[in-house]
Amino acid sequence: MVVAADKTLGQASEADGSKVAEEFFALSNLFDSDIRLARNLTDPARTPGDKQALVTKIFTGKLSAPLLEAMRVGAAGRWSNEADLGETCRLLGKHVLLKTASDNGKLDQVERDVFAMGQIIAKNRDLRNFLTDRHRAPTAQRIAAFNKLVGSQVDVLSLRLVNAVIERAQPGRISADIRAVLESAAQMRSRTMATIYAAKPLSETQHARLVNLLSKQAGHDVVVNVVIDPLVVGGLKIQRGDIVMDGAVSTKAEQFRRQLAS
Repeated sequence: MVVAADKTLGQASEADGSKVAEEFFALSNLFDSDIRLARNLTDPARTPGDKQALVTKIFTGKLSAPLLEAMRVGAAGRWSNEADLGETCRLLGKHVLLKTASDNGKLDQVERDVFAMGQIIAKNRDLRNFLTDRHRAPTAQRIAAFNKLVGSQVDVLSLRLVNAVIERAQPGRISADIRAVLESAAQMRSRTMATIYAAKPLSETQHARLVNLLSKQAGHDVVVNVVIDPLVVGGLKIQRGDIVMDGAVSTKAEQFRRQLAS
């Protein structure tokens, strides 16, 4: 579906790309709420042609051409269960926003914005709890509160990406979901992302050396984001995907303390 969406979308303007992304998000909500429809479009007992015909019947005139074609391609594929359809549409909505940013020369800005918003959320436990607690306020209200906090300081595409994360935020998962957006942005340029935790800012030379070292280890370009964390006493903590390299003195001291206590 990603290839089909990219092919039919082409190099879209910011307005057109944003419109297609919103259609994907709306479809995601539809499939989550209408389980019967999602099941019909993912039923392995139905032929690809039958499911494509159903997409054409239901959505012609209601979806833009890029989205209609992407849905026809998706309906012809194999799905493990109906819930995957809504999740895939959410991921495609985020992908389209990132591609639109890239097509319009704004991907660097979007990456910086999303990273900064992720740090605001990660460092503020009260905010993080509020954004992930559906019992405290409706989704629209939680998003409105966050937009009021940061909206004027970031690009609209950046804000929409983080809003999309908040819409489905689960306790304990929101920071990881924002990192996933940044990893998708890096992969769009055949790069991966690494987060460096340090007690103080790195010099330009130190930053360049880390980028070079991590890129050599990965075998391709690595985007490096630096998080200043006073709790990191000496050394560095590096996270790249599921790999964590922790050389912080504070961590080694804690490991030694645990060994003594055991």
